Amino acid sequence: MKKALAVLALSLCVLPAMAATSMAHIQPGSCEKPAWPRESLRALEKGRVILAFLVGEDGKLNETTVLRSSGFARLDRAAVEGLALCQFKPAIEDGKPIAAWARIAYAWTFENQGLSSSELSAMERSARQGAAASQFELGKIYLSGRAGKRNVEAGTQWIRRAADQGLAGAQVAMALTKISSRRFNNTSEETVDWLRKAAAQDHPAGLYLLARVMMAQVKTAEAQPLMDRAVAQQHPEAMSLAGVQLLDNGRSEDLPRATALLQQAAAKGDNNAHWMLAESYAIGRGLPQSNELAVEHLRPAAIAGIGPAQRELGLAYATGKGIKQDAALARLWRDAADETDKRKARADAEAQANPDK
Repeated sequence: MKKALAVLALSLCVLPAMAATSMAHIQPGSCEKPAWPRESLRALEKGRVILAFLVGEDGKLNETTVLRSSGFARLDRAAVEGLALCQFKPAIEDGKPIAAWARIAYAWTFENQGLSSSELSAMERSARQGAAASQFELGKIYLSGRAGKRNVEAGTQWIRRAADQGLAGAQVAMALTKISSRRFNNTSEETVDWLRKAAAQDHPAGLYLLARVMMAQVKTAEAQPLMDRAVAQQHPEAMSLAGVQLLDNGRSEDLPRATALLQQAAAKGDNNAHWMLAESYAIGRGLPQSNELAVEHLRPAAIAGIGPAQRELGLAYATGKGIKQDAALARLWRDAADETDKRKARADAEAQANPDK
């Protein structure tokens, strides 16, 4: 598994007060390609991670931070470890080397990471024999492209066969093929039917997604019991949303429950919960005021691409509130927030232009 980490784009951003004659950069041909984490391959994890790295005057890598997560902590860590294997050239200003930050984007794709023919044959044999779990896994493999070229038609067919057999995870997957960007309005009857089948088996994601569809249709009486069941199953997004709803009620007696739900959701990796907890610590809402703990929760939310969290983290670095003051990192996070805002504006414009997509 040699070709595991492919560089998609390289964006170098030097941040001293004056423009550098040459930017900090990776020495061409100096990087070894790290192996793809085995657990990530098995889980079909892929994505794009943006790293910022500080190259010292001596050309050594002094610091690395994740600016935008791939969505998977294992892949982010492997990208950081891979960058550490490289050699660097410092930025040059007025003929002298200076310490400067730069950025790089890595993409984890399934190129040259296909299953062996024997592995694929064994899974196809099991799927054809009617094993729903194998059908579901085979469908996900075809959709991911790990079996070679991505095959949406074959992947969807195998997942549908597993869903028809009553596998709740496959039923949720079928619904998600029709829910674009988690927009829950204009949901088809077929999508609702798949979610109802999954929810009937108490599948946490099925309960949560069906609750969101019912909320979008203003069917609160049906949505709330579903959301309560999803929270009882400790679905992270359900706990996070329930916590936010309690905060929005504005009742002081709801604060302990809201905070507990957000803390549980954050512990399970929900980044919106991290963002809300950061806000709570910053203003002392239901929690002791603490700039340090606010920053602790801001970071995962910012890395996940939540624009307001990126902006607040940049402000924290600019002012030294809860973290060591660092003008360069402040600018990096402000730039990241600006990029997130632009992406969101483009996505919103596309959604308005294509409301049925």
